[in-house]
Amino acid sequence: MAKLPKAPRSLPTKRSLPTKPALPLHRYAPQVQPAAEALLQNPGPTPRENWQRVWSARPKLSDLQRLSDEELRSAQHQAKLRRWRQWPMFGIGLVAFGMGMYGVMLYASLSQDTEHKDLPSDLLDRFDRDAEGYDEKVDMSETLLFLTSKRKKLTAQAKGHVLEVAVGTGRNIPYYKTKQCATVTLLDASGPMLAVAKRKWNDTHKEYFSRVFFKQQSALDPIVPPFDAQEGYDTVIQTMGLCSTPEPVRLLQNIEASTKEDGQILLLEHGKSHYEWLNSMLDKTAPAHADEHGCWWNKDIGQIVAESGLEVVNLKRYNFGTTWWIELKPRKGMRKRLAETAEVPPVAQPEAPVARKTWSLW
Repeated sequence: MAKLPKAPRSLPTKRSLPTKPALPLHRYAPQVQPAAEALLQNPGPTPRENWQRVWSARPKLSDLQRLSDEELRSAQHQAKLRRWRQWPMFGIGLVAFGMGMYGVMLYASLSQDTEHKDLPSDLLDRFDRDAEGYDEKVDMSETLLFLTSKRKKLTAQAKGHVLEVAVGTGRNIPYYKTKQCATVTLLDASGPMLAVAKRKWNDTHKEYFSRVFFKQQSALDPIVPPFDAQEGYDTVIQTMGLCSTPEPVRLLQNIEASTKEDGQILLLEHGKSHYEWLNSMLDKTAPAHADEHGCWWNKDIGQIVAESGLEVVNLKRYNFGTTWWIELKPRKGMRKRLAETAEVPPVAQPEAPVARKTWSLW
């Protein structure tokens, strides 16, 4: 009997490889690691917070009182004190070094023998020559004499129609409060100096450029106010200008002629000191200093103001009396008399009354 054939084995079906589901496009973007994500959420303390933390950790007097003698002598506490003493001593030493070097250079320049020579009355060419580098030349001396803060305080008082005489390179320009000024007229006899001041005004108060006027003329010539200030300027400013003019009394009287009767004249000048030993040094070196810088630093500013006849409202002196802060007021009816006679008013012999006078070292 024949055998029946066996049933064929069923072949296994070919399994399809599993396919990965398509990822959305946003999944291809780089993923932020957990550490980086935590850093973005909490970036750490700011420099201000670090400084506050260090400042709060400083040793206090109350902490010293609570420490025992053993703790005060501990190495940790002594290291903490040394760390906090380093920076104040470094700052004091740096300031002392700077002032000492300046004092040595000043003494050397004042004590050396100088050649006396005839100088012209008009030293305008010195300012034309040094216009571009003038600020760098005087920055150090004005910083050590604290003149920058005085310039800022004086210029902040300007209001209404303002005239600045002997503006130079415009060292007062950054301190103008233009919102309280209707117009500003900047006047100087030196064209190169006035060009530097014009650039400085454009950099500092560009939005106010349409209401500022630049005049290249001598302050000894008649000064014409703007069209809407026919009664005169409300404020006239001059800083370090009397030292460089051959006729300082006439300059002050000419300023008075261009100022309103209720206006103000603000001066910041340098000249003679309280002390004769310093005045003798200034007199000795004045010709050489004038020849180099165009400035006579030994003028008697008080005598010049007294001879001009203007009314002194306030007078202060700093830096051993060599820096003069003077607030003046025009005489009643003087502007009208000058307009009628077109003559310079006579020199006043008696000294003008002083409302307040203070002396200060700095």
